[in-house]
Amino acid sequence: MNPLLLVEDSDPDAEALMRIAKRLPLPVPVVRVRDGENALDYLYRRGSHADAERPALVLLDLHMPGISGRDVLATLKADPDLRSIPVIIFSSSLETGDVEGAYADGANSYLFKPEIGPQLQATAEALHAFWFKAARLPAAQEPEA
Repeated sequence: MNPLLLVEDSDPDAEALMRIAKRLPLPVPVVRVRDGENALDYLYRRGSHADAERPALVLLDLHMPGISGRDVLATLKADPDLRSIPVIIFSSSLETGDVEGAYADGANSYLFKPEIGPQLQATAEALHAFWFKAARLPAAQEPEA
């Protein structure tokens, strides 16, 4: 199965999520990129990501330096070849404008990113239970060359 693309600029948050992912029976590998520019390079298979697999799911931080998560989301959802990839916004922001803006731009869900610890574990388990047990992900379709 195609990977989960984790777009996270915080090393401690990404490392905590990767540790949790290893303990969960996650049916897909996790690939991490550190910012929006690399996320778009990965999605469009540019540069060092030329051989990247289309992700089954994107877990996207909203507030990152450079290209924001919101810009990545808007770009992905405006592309007919990529828009079917589910995108979960994973942010420490509970600002109404961030939540509403993410949904307006096409986010499939918005999860609050708690501090590293038991709440992060519980959130990751809920994400796993929904997206990998209850939900059915779209079949990976490669864009035509």
